[in-house]
Amino acid sequence: MALEDFIERKTPPILSMPSSPDKRRIDAFTCFPDTIATVLAARRNPAIKTPVGNGSKFMAIFTSTGFRNLTIDDYCSAVHTLRPDMAVGPADLFHTSTMPPSKKLVRMAERTDEWANVFLSPKNREALRQAEVAVFAPVLAVPYHIQWEYLNHLSMDVVDALGGLALYDVDLLPDIVENYKPLVALPRLSLHIPDTPQAVLRQISLGVDVCSVPFVNTVSDSGVALTFSFPAPNNDSVRPLGVDMWLPEHEAALEPLSPGCGCYACTTHHRAFVHHLLNAKEMLGWTLLQIHNHQVLTDFFAGVRAALEVGVEHFEEQVGKFAAAYEPELPQGTGTRPRARGYHFKGEANPSRINPPAWENFSDVGSDAGRAATAGGEGQGQETPLVPDVGSLELEDKGFAEVDEKSELRR
Repeated sequence: MALEDFIERKTPPILSMPSSPDKRRIDAFTCFPDTIATVLAARRNPAIKTPVGNGSKFMAIFTSTGFRNLTIDDYCSAVHTLRPDMAVGPADLFHTSTMPPSKKLVRMAERTDEWANVFLSPKNREALRQAEVAVFAPVLAVPYHIQWEYLNHLSMDVVDALGGLALYDVDLLPDIVENYKPLVALPRLSLHIPDTPQAVLRQISLGVDVCSVPFVNTVSDSGVALTFSFPAPNNDSVRPLGVDMWLPEHEAALEPLSPGCGCYACTTHHRAFVHHLLNAKEMLGWTLLQIHNHQVLTDFFAGVRAALEVGVEHFEEQVGKFAAAYEPELPQGTGTRPRARGYHFKGEANPSRINPPAWENFSDVGSDAGRAATAGGEGQGQETPLVPDVGSLELEDKGFAEVDEKSELRR
């Protein structure tokens, strides 16, 4: 979770709600059970570009009401108050370009190092320990030789206060393992966004312990039901990673979204019902897909853990079989996504329109209206407009929409 999603007001409700000593405030506000580990960072992943970069003592963030600055001290105070299970330290991330000049990269590493000293000061360390918050130090997505001093500071001075590493680039793991032995034993949280389950398996092979998988939301919004599993089933043909539920072939399909899946969507409904919901623009359709896709990922990671328990060689063998059994890319949905909300907008200059207009102006010319009537039924979810065969003057001559006063009096 990102703190910027909760602090749109001057006095955020999440920071002012009553707390209880036996429950973390962030769990009470979000109604999460204690069995779900919460990870809190200052910004979303991926972070939305801000018009102004970070300062020496603040981060530029994007809330639901616009852009603002969040000081490092305020972020520390929010972490102490909310008490998440894991808190990602403040990081100076990329601003407008993912390939800035080397001088900017050096400044990013230096600023992150300075913020780490503030976030892990002796006073804050004690407060974090009492709040039972595990601090994950960020590792930037910049070349190793630029941030080696920052990594050396983590391994030599503050390693005892760290609960793990938050990696924005998993390809830096071999350098960290080779050069910083005190950091090797720390858990590793990947904030490096994977595009496919194959990319997730690659991160695990490199040594990642906790993965963030935001593509599950994108896949659900596109109307795709995931169908992969780990270990991969024995099959001679290459299978797709998911099924596009917009396709007409699902209109009368009574099988579950994925054979053998035990989620609520698969045990209670079938493909035809989900296909109907998507075409009717019912939000329940995307909700059922999200429930199913989360279950697929839950089973996927359970299979990964079971393979690792057998041994690393067995896991690598299963990774190779998975790559051979499934297509390398996730399928793209052919329908429309749900209506975009605030968190879908990127806050960029001159953004393109995401939501199609709900109403359109039709021309009075009969030919234009006829073309609209012909094409109206072809679009998904669009109603065909009624177009009269004659003009308005002829309709008036025929008495169209006139009221019979005598019949009205008899009523």
